[in-house]
Amino acid sequence: MDAARYARIRDLFLAAEELPADQQQKFVRSHCNGDDSLFDEVMSLLAEHDAEFAKIEGESATPVSAPISSPTQIGSAFGEITKTGPAGSDLTRETDPGTKSGPGTKSGPVSKRSGDTTRRGDSQNQTRRGEIEALPGRGRSGGSAAVTRHGANRTHASPRVKQEERRKHQSTSNQIWARRTRNSRRRNSGWLWLAALLPTALIGWWTYREVESMIEQSIRTELRGVINSVAISADRFLGDKATLVESWSREPNLRAAVIELNELAETGQSIDELRSSKQIGRIHQQLKQLSGVEDVKFIVWNDSFRTLASWSEDRADIGKPVHPSGAANLARVMAGETVIYGPERPAADLPGFDPSAEQPVMAVIVPIHDSDGRIIASLMVRGIGIYEAFNAVFSDVIEVGQLDAFAINRDGVMLNASGRALGLATRGLLDVGPNDIAANLRVSDPGYLLSRTNQGAFQRQFRPVTVAVAGAVGIRPDIQTAPYSTYYGGSVVGAWRWLDKWNMGVIVEQEADQAFAPVRVVRFAFLLLGSLLSLTAFLAATKLARTSTAEHAANHPLSRYDIQEQLGSGGMGVVFKAVHKQLGRDAALKVLRGDRHSAEDGLRFDREARLAASLSNPHSVQIYDYGRSEEGEAYCVMEFLRGLTLNEVVARSGYQAIGRMLTVMRQVCDALAEAHSMNLLHRDIKPQNIMLSLDPSVGDWAVVFDYGLAKPLEPDAGVYQTSETIWAGTPMYMAPERFRQPGVMDPRSDIYSVGCVAYYLLSGRPPFIESDPESLFALILSEHPIGIAIHRGEEVPKEISELVFRCMSKRPEDRFGTIGELCQVIDQLRMKYPWSIDEAKVWWGHHGGN
Repeated sequence: MDAARYARIRDLFLAAEELPADQQQKFVRSHCNGDDSLFDEVMSLLAEHDAEFAKIEGESATPVSAPISSPTQIGSAFGEITKTGPAGSDLTRETDPGTKSGPGTKSGPVSKRSGDTTRRGDSQNQTRRGEIEALPGRGRSGGSAAVTRHGANRTHASPRVKQEERRKHQSTSNQIWARRTRNSRRRNSGWLWLAALLPTALIGWWTYREVESMIEQSIRTELRGVINSVAISADRFLGDKATLVESWSREPNLRAAVIELNELAETGQSIDELRSSKQIGRIHQQLKQLSGVEDVKFIVWNDSFRTLASWSEDRADIGKPVHPSGAANLARVMAGETVIYGPERPAADLPGFDPSAEQPVMAVIVPIHDSDGRIIASLMVRGIGIYEAFNAVFSDVIEVGQLDAFAINRDGVMLNASGRALGLATRGLLDVGPNDIAANLRVSDPGYLLSRTNQGAFQRQFRPVTVAVAGAVGIRPDIQTAPYSTYYGGSVVGAWRWLDKWNMGVIVEQEADQAFAPVRVVRFAFLLLGSLLSLTAFLAATKLARTSTAEHAANHPLSRYDIQEQLGSGGMGVVFKAVHKQLGRDAALKVLRGDRHSAEDGLRFDREARLAASLSNPHSVQIYDYGRSEEGEAYCVMEFLRGLTLNEVVARSGYQAIGRMLTVMRQVCDALAEAHSMNLLHRDIKPQNIMLSLDPSVGDWAVVFDYGLAKPLEPDAGVYQTSETIWAGTPMYMAPERFRQPGVMDPRSDIYSVGCVAYYLLSGRPPFIESDPESLFALILSEHPIGIAIHRGEEVPKEISELVFRCMSKRPEDRFGTIGELCQVIDQLRMKYPWSIDEAKVWWGHHGGN
């Protein structure tokens, strides 16, 4: 589909949309001049168009002030286009008060400058516009000046409702669960009236079973949310630590010292000469500077698994082979993996460790590459507080949810100091002391041996592991509400997951008595009901109806969240800021709109959630939970993103440093690399869909969100597929081939969009700015953007310009073949154009405020 055909489809749609439904087909047929394909496309759009929804969305557009440097925004195929002018100009857009959003949008695009109003577009555009106005039902629109923002941002990053309307939306959203409860009461009142005629014993028995089932479902839902949260937190923590130490291993001075030390060993230097080499001191000094820890500890092994360097002052371990227990980990590292060691309690004969340390040892082991990219050594770093922070990940869950949470290894040994285990050990109710729990206590069912503390520690090793440990080690993630015995002999319910990447499992447990306390209350109520046999059947039915209603409201899947405010509204759902009542964690809660509960809308909503949930990269927005209530209400709980979009970053400080652009683009590529590896295209990469925040440990942290337009490269019968007769996405960041063949899926289209975002960061402007759709499409299809140096007013290194413009090549085959290939080039350039944590902190200190 070219720009001319697109314009023809749009114009016929706008003209026919105003006619009565029974006249539309005849009108379109008469203006298609025998083109059946054109007729089918226009009629398809008219069939899918919801005029009432378009009117509502158009009336709810948010007035905003347009910054001088803001980019062209095209919210949908027929949405608005805002053009920015040179510095000092004030370009706004006049819209009709009755403007509609979506395919039915109608507007008279005009621009203001210094108080004079002129119509945009050349004579060709005016002629075409006049032809359409001559069609039946097509008139000119006029109205007061206003800048509107429509559907370009479809997630919680950009509110789409007026600030003065938020209170109204918030109060309405808080009634969701109450409204569902009232509906449930009306549905249940009928059978309760009939059930009141049955014997009181039968009513009580039925009520008790139903309440017990609902409470069990509530426990299951709660455990699922907590175990998902713990697994995500532990995985993200370990990933962050691994990434941090990997970045240290690439530091030029440290890497050079390791390479030199390895060369000394290979040339046959004696052990004494190696121990006295100055490179060991350089490595230690570099790690102190990078970690900020004076007592940082390290060991370097060569590819023969012999020690080349360590933090030990006497350097007695230099030249000695690694302990046999660590050979497997070093083999993985030499194969290119990053390994998290521990938590473990080192054996007394393990060189380089102090077995008398009270806390278990936890370290990161990373490969060291030479200048040719060959792995020549392994670097282990510890003593930087990894274990303490790892233990805190589980302690936070205990404090918030009053649960027991801990990690285990494949042997079923508890890796952290569980809060409940600490409490029991302190009171002498466990067969180990408080300081001997972590990396020592085997999570097995002690049975009757728990009371025999003299033999408990020994006998525990021969007892079977608990149900949760067996399930986790067997990589069978599950949630069990049937009580089972845990490591201290108590009866619990729990959930577990295995983190295969880190070779550990996580378990969350709650005492069964505490979990099922409401059941005992219901049982007591049942007994009390038996003493009220003198009451009439009607009074009994009324009492049961009220009880059922309260329980139903309390167990609604979304009742666990406290709604704070409405963040935005899109074509499919409404997004709220919410707080999990038990965990105290902020989240973005997306609920399918009340007028979008058709089967097709539900499938589309499911598709977006399933595609986004399949991604686990920390630079992609995370999905915490998804499901439907008993009434069929679809919802999705997402990570709540804080920070600024790249669009806001540029609006606040103009074009960005080269090093910062490379850092941000590398993180975006990480997210896309995972998506592409799963045959999934994002299709809407743009500054408004990338959130940037400050992470104190790594500096700038970018997260890609809004996978609403994501689509698999190959059709999947198990996933609902959308069929497009028009382009999906934001045109100014879309690859040329997407305009020509919207249905063709190619990962290099995302690479083009990445290049456009890089251009935007370096120049402070989008690559193409044009108010007329046809002119914009023509520019993207045939023209090259203005040089970056012209916008910046300074020279830009040739290698940087070549990187950006190669991504933005018109022909896909001229771009980088894969995201991985682009990542390699960016990694090489980042060494030459660094962007430090301190630089990021300075920027956020100056520009990051509200």
